[in-house]
Amino acid sequence: MAEQKDQKGFLKRFGKWAPIIGGAWIVLNIILPLALLRIPGVQKLLVAIAEKLPFEIPGVG
Repeated sequence: MAEQKDQKGFLKRFGKWAPIIGGAWIVLNIILPLALLRIPGVQKLLVAIAEKLPFEIPGVG
């Protein structure tokens, strides 16, 4: 019984942070990269890096 109470307590405590952690993950992994790709300086940098690669990447250039 003591183990079940510990598990429920852990889930209740972590449940408060789950939406914040999930939202931060979405922002860092989806929204931020897409926002960066809209900046012309970042686009030029990525093109310059792609041109310097010694191999061909399908779909790039």
